[in-house]
Amino acid sequence: MKNVYVLGMNCGHDGSVSLVKNNRLVGFIAIERLTRNKKERGVTKNAIKYLLNKEGIKLKDISVAAITNWFWDRNMEGNELWDKSVEDFSVVNENGVEYTFEDWQQFYQNTGMVAMGMHTLQIGEQSLPCLFVDHHFSHCASSFYLSPFKDAVSLSVDFADNMGTSHSVYYFNHSQREYRLIRRGGDFDIGSFYGSMCDYLGFYPSLTDAGKVMALSAFGEVDNEIVDGLSWPDVKRIGQLYHGDIYASLIHRGGAKITPERRVFYPQLKGEGGIPDKNWLDKKDWNKKNNKTIAANTQYILEKSMINMIREITSNFRATKNICLSGGTTLNCVCNGVLQKEFPDYNFYILPAPGDDGLAIGGALFISHQIKFNKQDEVYFEYTKKPKIVYSTIDTFEGGRKYSNEEIEKSLSNTKLKYEKLDDIDIVNKIAKDISDGKIVAYFEGGSEIGPRALGHRSILADARNKDMKDKLNKNVKHREEFRPFAPMVLKEKVHEWFDVEEGYESPFMLFSHKSIRGSDIPSGVHIDDSGRLQTITKDNGKLYDIIKSFDELTGVPVIINTSFNDKGEPIVETPEDAVKCFSNTQIDVLVMEGFYVTK
Repeated sequence: MKNVYVLGMNCGHDGSVSLVKNNRLVGFIAIERLTRNKKERGVTKNAIKYLLNKEGIKLKDISVAAITNWFWDRNMEGNELWDKSVEDFSVVNENGVEYTFEDWQQFYQNTGMVAMGMHTLQIGEQSLPCLFVDHHFSHCASSFYLSPFKDAVSLSVDFADNMGTSHSVYYFNHSQREYRLIRRGGDFDIGSFYGSMCDYLGFYPSLTDAGKVMALSAFGEVDNEIVDGLSWPDVKRIGQLYHGDIYASLIHRGGAKITPERRVFYPQLKGEGGIPDKNWLDKKDWNKKNNKTIAANTQYILEKSMINMIREITSNFRATKNICLSGGTTLNCVCNGVLQKEFPDYNFYILPAPGDDGLAIGGALFISHQIKFNKQDEVYFEYTKKPKIVYSTIDTFEGGRKYSNEEIEKSLSNTKLKYEKLDDIDIVNKIAKDISDGKIVAYFEGGSEIGPRALGHRSILADARNKDMKDKLNKNVKHREEFRPFAPMVLKEKVHEWFDVEEGYESPFMLFSHKSIRGSDIPSGVHIDDSGRLQTITKDNGKLYDIIKSFDELTGVPVIINTSFNDKGEPIVETPEDAVKCFSNTQIDVLVMEGFYVTK
């Protein structure tokens, strides 16, 4: 039987490529991991080749490509920010005429259409069939198809899709081969509001810095008089002074005398010509009461609005108890934790890449479920009837290729670093002892993670018990703001003994935040309010489970710090060479790459 390969491409910011084989996700890479430019736009031939090599196939083996955001952001002069001609990419219709921006607009204006094609994607001298998949639908599909659910409501909440849509709600039922639109539009613009407030606080561009608002919010207190009536849908009521504009309402209620001319830092990435507004606040003033109050109010409005939206959905659509979340806004793990507490009867799922990098996954998985081949080996559409694939934790988050011992040793051979090769038992015990002794350990294993958060394959590990470790990591390793917290990695079987969750609670992708009930015992593993962005670890995590178990046996604490293996402003490391460079340029004490134990 012929293997059906679908190539997924997200061509906007957070550019990414995925590979799906017979309805199963088998590869993923964010373009930034290879170019080393944070949030890189577009797709490269090198990234496509990376996945083809990982699978051991060639471009001619790809059945079809699923493309999202083919036309995306432009700069202030109106030029596209991703120049397709650099990589020699183009798309033509059945008549050989190049697909235009006007064609793309027409597709997006038809809200009932989730995919459009067939067209032909040309990559230099090679070509393959392709379809365009709607931005928000790709978000919803990504979370549903990777979830363990056979049916679910899938909600996407994002900044915007450049065509006026801020959110979408779809119902998926795999058994009945159904996907149904419930709601979509621009009236739930909470993601745009949050991003705008991030820029207003001086943390621009919000595309990279929105998490700073979430972190800072814990330092402030919500002003109930200011936030009253500003959450969705109350703010949309007739007669509201700023016509439902949460941003303008919040900054003026908070005392601002001038409305900034610029609402967002645009274009949205550094180096693209964006200019901050002179009336935005200074990020250096984060410790002022006003800034902390604004952050707390912003976070509250997000949480209240999301609660109201989920309540609206669950009150009117009762076919399922499963809810999938996606879109960049759902990277806000504090809000996600609040939703779990607010709706205890519902099962929530968020994929590791809910932001725009995950669009390459959603589009490819959806299209892969729609295609078959006729006797002439031509692609046609018919929803497949195969059982829904259930992914393990590692299968869900490991997207990148694995590096051989030879490649790792080569990256070390021309350095002055000391290294030795150890067996699994020795390396597990050595890492656990190093962490308990206060050392900072960079850990590199297997293929790189899908999404923006290191989940143990490209991580920095440290002792959460050490009260000085948070400041040490922020200052000497991550080189970032002192108020930002780190995530606790905890054995799943003991998570309920340390955090306010039920026994058996799972959060394998670091996307839900909950309060610790023993925060004083792990002061560097929790935030100022004792909350932690949980990552639960099981035997499915391999040696990482053994490391934490060994650490628990040494210390009586089944919790360690996990943060991404990168320096400020850089993507997470991808290759052994990236790892060696980051290790050498920071005050990390130990580097472990597979079985190689490296010191300075």
